[in-house]
Amino acid sequence: MIRLGFAVRAPEHPDLASIGRAVPHLSVALAHLADMLSYVERAGIRFYRAVLPPPRGGFAEIEACAGQLEALAERLALAGIRLGTHLPPGLPLCAADEARAGEAMAAIELTAALLEALDGRQPPAPPEATMVAHLGAPAGDDTASARFATRYHSLSARARARLALEHDAAGTSLGRLLALHQRCGVPIVFDALHWELYNPERLPLGLALGLALATWPPGARAEVHLSSQRSEAHLLPGRAGAPARVLPPRPGQHADFIAPGDLERLLRAASGLPPFDLMLEAKAGDMALRRLRTELARRSPELAVRLG
Repeated sequence: MIRLGFAVRAPEHPDLASIGRAVPHLSVALAHLADMLSYVERAGIRFYRAVLPPPRGGFAEIEACAGQLEALAERLALAGIRLGTHLPPGLPLCAADEARAGEAMAAIELTAALLEALDGRQPPAPPEATMVAHLGAPAGDDTASARFATRYHSLSARARARLALEHDAAGTSLGRLLALHQRCGVPIVFDALHWELYNPERLPLGLALGLALATWPPGARAEVHLSSQRSEAHLLPGRAGAPARVLPPRPGQHADFIAPGDLERLLRAASGLPPFDLMLEAKAGDMALRRLRTELARRSPELAVRLG
């Protein structure tokens, strides 16, 4: 069964507005997460991407929130909810600057410790809660992969078990990350829209998806991303006396909802492949998830039964 998930915001519930990354204390972020999980449980959603900024107070701050983390871990386990997060884009592990790379390693270790605590009531192995990152290297930087591999091996086993890389819509292709996996073993998150926009290796969908799924350790449930590209114009409201403007869609911009045909194509390509969970990267968040479930049940009931 494929668990569908949404990221960060639940637009129908503005009272659950997600916090940003500048959080005064981890306890505040965990309180927001507890409120969101109450809704996620009621909605029957089993995959959620949270904003989990690395605590400013380091590991001591995580220890200070042990009670909150234990309570959340119990709720996640009882409801069968998989939790994930996306690391800040400005901290690439492959950075040429050693100071930036050190910040990235520290953020990864703190986030891994946080996810381990939130996964504390799940079966011991393999871990489910994943932190996703981009390689963050310019297209012409041929040494970035070597730097990443060296630092990846320097991470703790806990961090390596939870870190996964996602290919880009430009710059870092799936093929480049597959080569990096061969070098250091990092799992690869397949992103259907990024594959569609940037696929210099000309990998067909089924093969691309299968190769990415094969990078995950035995028994681990892979994460896959799905979004549709915005095709319609949208209104930019007027601000500070400036008039409202109608803007054309940007190339690669995520749509508010998922086109059912995009999901049908992915599910058919996944036939016979290892199981995975699917994060919907649609701007309408939970609204997009519910609409997609309804549309798929109407159009392709034989595929809808594969979704949880």
